[in-house]
Amino acid sequence: MAITILAIGLFIFAAFLFKGVFDRTGIPDVLLLMVCGIVIGPLTGWVVPEAFGQAGSVLATLALVIILFESGVDLELSSLRPSLSATLKISLVTFSATAAIVTSVGIAIAGLPPLSALMLGAILGGTSSAVVIPLVQSLNVQGKARTVMVLESALTDVLCIVGLFMLVDAAKKGATSPAHVAISLSETLFFAAGIGIVAGIAWLLLLRTARRMPHGSFASTAMCCVIYGLTEMAGLSGAIAAITFGLVLANGRKLARATRLIRPGRLAAFSSREQGFLQELIFVLKTFFFVYLGLSMKLDNPSIFTIAALIVLLVYFARHFFAGLFCDRDITREHVALTAIMVPKGLAAAVLAGIPLQQGVAGGETIQALAYAVVLLSITLTATLIALQRFMPVRRLYGKLYRRFADPAEPVR
Repeated sequence: MAITILAIGLFIFAAFLFKGVFDRTGIPDVLLLMVCGIVIGPLTGWVVPEAFGQAGSVLATLALVIILFESGVDLELSSLRPSLSATLKISLVTFSATAAIVTSVGIAIAGLPPLSALMLGAILGGTSSAVVIPLVQSLNVQGKARTVMVLESALTDVLCIVGLFMLVDAAKKGATSPAHVAISLSETLFFAAGIGIVAGIAWLLLLRTARRMPHGSFASTAMCCVIYGLTEMAGLSGAIAAITFGLVLANGRKLARATRLIRPGRLAAFSSREQGFLQELIFVLKTFFFVYLGLSMKLDNPSIFTIAALIVLLVYFARHFFAGLFCDRDITREHVALTAIMVPKGLAAAVLAGIPLQQGVAGGETIQALAYAVVLLSITLTATLIALQRFMPVRRLYGKLYRRFADPAEPVR
């Protein structure tokens, strides 16, 4: 037990250290955490995933619920307006193309059933806010490019989560034809979202009272867990309810003004203190989850990494094409190049990867193994490409590739 407590403390301090390394070098901290997990797990055998027992699955589910909540809270409707068109174009096109590529590879090469391959496509369709947002901040990206990349990562996290859980619900109900899948997805979305909306409005009415309790900053996160659990017990999607709950908390007063069903002043606002607490909680969960992810990886199947590498290369190639096609012309070439690079998979994909296996979906182990490998390889490739951007030949190459866009503030010499 003493060794376990020691390891917990060391990993948390390592996470702080890795964050400092990331700020200086651009190497994502989550990549370093995964490497730690790989070293103590598959490479040395010091720790095996089974040693965590039920704690591993509980950690993954709790991380999922908190991610769902934060994804909803981060989607402020007012911030979407200025860059809505550019964000939707690049987000929806990249998500759809990535899902299509992953699904095709899953069926043709990995041998997954079509519905299982679609789930893998939904899991890997987005970009990782846990990787993209710190990278954008570290690189000091400003203007429309920053807004598009940040909002895309938040929006596609939601698309991945909602898409996967709707497909899982469809599989549970035996829906196989496109029409049956569409009907099942619509029912799930409607009822679960309704629960999230009603619960969100009710909680905003009670939030001022909850804040008077000791440690009230935790109350909203605890309520999200309650809503998730109750919705799942009702046979509906707790994921959609949790996202909707967070969305209502972030935009409750705006929605009240738009619908005029309730006086906005009666609703509390989700505070910066509560949001700060949520970010601290995610930091801790992220630290342990990515270490757990690393030690859970299976390195004894080279074909998984070969297929994952193919997926990553195809996705990055498509992203470079779509960045040039759909980014606004007033974005600089340098920022278009960064937009093309920013397609790492991360925390949401890693957490979602275990859901099909938990639900008994055919090919669940393959889905999880492929998703884990894609997360590792995509983060590595993103970090490598960003590092290469510092060299003039690479910057000139991207300058020629995106020559139709605005000149950078500091021209390449």
